[in-house]
Amino acid sequence: MRKLLILPLLLVLGGCAALSKVENAFTTLSGASVSPAAVVVAANSFDALEATATNYLRLPRCGKTATKVCRDKAATAVLIPAIQNGRKARNDLEDFLTDHPGQLGPQGLYDALQLSINTVTGIVATYHIGAPQ
Repeated sequence: MRKLLILPLLLVLGGCAALSKVENAFTTLSGASVSPAAVVVAANSFDALEATATNYLRLPRCGKTATKVCRDKAATAVLIPAIQNGRKARNDLEDFLTDHPGQLGPQGLYDALQLSINTVTGIVATYHIGAPQ
């Protein structure tokens, strides 16, 4: 009988230990931060890519009547969401720095901005956006 009572107690305590480890890992990850200078550099990098993407999206669509210089439908389909995600991350980071001057920015937003920068850079390279025709 005693063994039956101890088993549930051990399971509960073991679950608490696992939950504690998860909470510690979350706290460590969510507490990570980046310097304001790194945020400014990333935001400026994104701004340059955004300008390139905006110019590309202003081109006429490729089609039967399109000129030699036009925008590819496949590139547009992946470029627009990547730019929108990057804008959100950049704006959230800049808002954080405005609201908390001199403090470190959240790592998660910085990582989201870096992911958008890498995604847009990949799209630009894949579809030769901005390259001479």
